[in-house]
Amino acid sequence: MTGPFPDWETALRFVTRIAEREPLLVVIDEAPRLNSAAGDFGDLVSAVWENHVRDQSLMLVLSGSAVAVMEEMLGPRGGLHRRPSVELRMDPFSFADAAAFLPELNGESFLQAYAACGGYPLHLRRWSTDLTVEENLAEMAFSPGGLLVRDAPDILSEDLDWRGGYERVLVAMSGGARRRSRIAGRAQQRIDYTLDRLRKAGHVRQVRSIGAGAAGDPMYEIGDDYLAFWFSVLRDDADLIEGEQGQPVRYRTTGTWHKHIGRVLESAARDHARRMVSAGELPPDAVVGRWWRDEVAEIDVCAVGADENPVLVGECKWQTSAFSHRDLADLRRKAALVDDHGSAPLFAFWSRRGADELASAYDDVRSYTCDDLLAR
Repeated sequence: MTGPFPDWETALRFVTRIAEREPLLVVIDEAPRLNSAAGDFGDLVSAVWENHVRDQSLMLVLSGSAVAVMEEMLGPRGGLHRRPSVELRMDPFSFADAAAFLPELNGESFLQAYAACGGYPLHLRRWSTDLTVEENLAEMAFSPGGLLVRDAPDILSEDLDWRGGYERVLVAMSGGARRRSRIAGRAQQRIDYTLDRLRKAGHVRQVRSIGAGAAGDPMYEIGDDYLAFWFSVLRDDADLIEGEQGQPVRYRTTGTWHKHIGRVLESAARDHARRMVSAGELPPDAVVGRWWRDEVAEIDVCAVGADENPVLVGECKWQTSAFSHRDLADLRRKAALVDDHGSAPLFAFWSRRGADELASAYDDVRSYTCDDLLAR
């Protein structure tokens, strides 16, 4: 290290002596980068605390963006195992929380901003409310050197060395493979270790169907909305974008972009339904998730009570077309597959235009727009 200290042990012992005289807060960012061939930086911190910290008013904060490495340092074999007073994992902001970065946007515009930026403050702060969605995307995603083009590899390289086939697994997921066997088939590799590492890093999440009659096998998906955008929309054409052909790439990927927004809308709708439980609009014992049964049917938003029967069944649609009576009939049919006790769930629709006509015609139907997703 640079400065007056020959090594980190000397520096840490120095701050323990300062803390003998006055309260001291020390923050070390990107702590995983201090690991070396000589050993785990956590081992050094633990040894200094064991031998030199007694009654000092000293607080040490270690942070790092390499989530998997941080978890190893905190794990059973890590030097910081059971040492921290507080452990906090700072994931990207949720849809509802991220809205605080762009309060001027309405729900529909913010949904698109979040679909591109994810919950990363750096991205959200660069999104201009003075520009349209298309203009922001042209600047940030479809221009050479655009932040959204180049940031994903940097985020992934914090945790992954790319020798475990991580990219192939993520590409398979972005292409629609969600079951373990299909992911392995498309990636053409064994994926047990790779999936575990990706889950620990927060890049992949495992999802299980909830409710009666649900499929037993879990599904997997990219758990970061920005990375999902990058893999589905930008990755394959990144070289063309860097070669100043972003505009044709944007036109070619319009369908994929709208499909990605639809998935983000579904996730935001499930978060909205969870807030409905917290607000008392749904039973307090209700849990919210998805329901599917193999290839038979899939429900975007499903809230089930303690008896595993539905209290709310919902569908999301990003298209501008309105929900129809046929859509409601189809949702009722799906709900019957979940319900084996003749319960009477609410039927909810989330979309750009809402479903006011259906909501006014039926007492058990609720209509929500993108603006409702931002309500706290």
